[in-house]
Amino acid sequence: MNPLFLCICAIVLVLAPARATETPDEPPFVYVGSYEAGSWLGHVQAYPVGAGGVAKVARWDAADLIPPWQARRIGTASGNANAIAFEWQQLDEAQRTVLSSEYLLEYLRGNDALEAKHGVGSFRNRQGKLGDIMYSAPLYVGLSDSAYQFLPGGAGGNAYQEYVKSKKRRQAMLYVGANDGMLHAFDALSGVETSAFVSGAIFDALPQLSEAGYIHRPFVDGLLSVGDAYLGAAGSAAWKTILLGATGGGAKSLFALDVSAPPAPAALLWQRSDEDDGSGASDGDMGYLIGEAFAVRLANGAWAAIYGNGYQSENLHAVLYLVELSDGGLIKKITIGAGDAEAPNGLATPALVFNPQRGVSAVYAGDLQGRLWKVDLSAVEPQRWQVAFSKAPLFIAADNGGKPQSIAQQSLLEQHAKGGSLVMFSGGKPGDGRIPGEAQKQSLYGIWDKAGSGPVSGREQLQQQMLSEGSDGTWQLSSNGVNWGVSRGWYVDLPEKLGYVIGKLQIIDGVLWLLTYASARDKSYLLALDYHTGGASSDGAFIGHLKNAALVEVPASTVTPIFIKLPDGRKQLVIAGRDGSPHAVDINPGTQPPVRTWRQLPVPAAVVDPG
Repeated sequence: MNPLFLCICAIVLVLAPARATETPDEPPFVYVGSYEAGSWLGHVQAYPVGAGGVAKVARWDAADLIPPWQARRIGTASGNANAIAFEWQQLDEAQRTVLSSEYLLEYLRGNDALEAKHGVGSFRNRQGKLGDIMYSAPLYVGLSDSAYQFLPGGAGGNAYQEYVKSKKRRQAMLYVGANDGMLHAFDALSGVETSAFVSGAIFDALPQLSEAGYIHRPFVDGLLSVGDAYLGAAGSAAWKTILLGATGGGAKSLFALDVSAPPAPAALLWQRSDEDDGSGASDGDMGYLIGEAFAVRLANGAWAAIYGNGYQSENLHAVLYLVELSDGGLIKKITIGAGDAEAPNGLATPALVFNPQRGVSAVYAGDLQGRLWKVDLSAVEPQRWQVAFSKAPLFIAADNGGKPQSIAQQSLLEQHAKGGSLVMFSGGKPGDGRIPGEAQKQSLYGIWDKAGSGPVSGREQLQQQMLSEGSDGTWQLSSNGVNWGVSRGWYVDLPEKLGYVIGKLQIIDGVLWLLTYASARDKSYLLALDYHTGGASSDGAFIGHLKNAALVEVPASTVTPIFIKLPDGRKQLVIAGRDGSPHAVDINPGTQPPVRTWRQLPVPAAVVDPG
């Protein structure tokens, strides 16, 4: 593998053994997904984590463990959601017309016999069967507990703990989307591919993969999520584990798979796209989804997929979707922010607030026009679900010159010490090309949604923190106090030198961590701050650096770092560098965690409203 052409796309940590009962001594892994530009070969590598930290050498690379093409279990859909095998005799007439020949289908399954290098055929030469993994991230599906045992018995509460126990007997899996047109499922312990799925939304583009002059394009390039749900008719309902997958820039689409019985192939539940909303009608609000959709229980007891509509929809608005988790039927679309050709809009991934009954009671989401919205979903009746604050945004992100800053990523929530929620996010369109338009100035915000109060008027209601570079190259962050009697939050403007925020914000032991990437300089920086104030962490966040250092330069990376705690108590953030292996940064184990009156739940950026 040539590191000069290697691009890291995703890293994920697994703290649970891959088979909890059969292999209790198996160490955890750090999974790294990557690709090689030019050949567009993908990799998914597993690095063991032991007493000394993350291993320098991968245990395996899934690219080397794809079964022979004839033996692969690959599924697709005929029509909207009629699951079939990805085999010539199973395809409908329209699909055969798209592929034109069985030879092309075999090529897509991994047969290289007709690649040009053999002097027989003319299909594009490949170096392997696994395509590039660019913006999709490996998703580990193993042991998890979403605390649904607190639901009423009729809603599955009595049966949930038995379902959680059954996961110990279930093979742990790793799922990832690739730009070979497939969602891949791998055994999380061995790395062997167990099955794959071809989304109907990208089917028409599959022939491009075989062209000798292939110009790279995304196929299954979005993020994945997984959640438990109690699905089925009364009297026969059962707990299931549902994977929601977006095709990212490959198509304006989302699909749902039942992944409850690995290593058997996932069962297709439904697909939705801009061309087919599941009923055969087009959907002009569906855009390219660059974030996740989540499987959740609503306040009325319905199980749903909830997601923002992404960007570049035909209608150009910002829209929140709630669809039936079992069949993809529309429950409700809430148009949040208008857009037009001059100012196109779209909604980012929502951050969720749960009520004590584990139903979603509210969401926060930003749009491409820099507006942070709150949607009230606390009512039982769907007709009462609506944008809060009389349909006004909670806050509008804008730089000091008044120029709006797009909110393209999911916000991070924490309960505020004085009640309500603290909503943290990065504002400013990134310069990675995924969202059309010029890059914008990057800023970090912490906005207090104060109970009983209205929207935040602007920066004048926020405490500013200053980030600056000293003559010795050390970056320092101010530590101005926030007077919560008058202030509604804080903000930090990021110097242009630092680039733009990568991936997700995360809080570890009371410290807000984020990674930036400066594409022009191919450098990354890890930034730590006190999430309560947006200022410097009082304990000093980095080991081996000055106590007042606010950030350190790290190996260039374009993915969210992950946190690990070693047996000796050391804490590290692991960053996927461009050399194809993970790099660890020691962080301060003495940093004090916040005092919480609520419990963190296994859904990203979610808090519980104590009610």
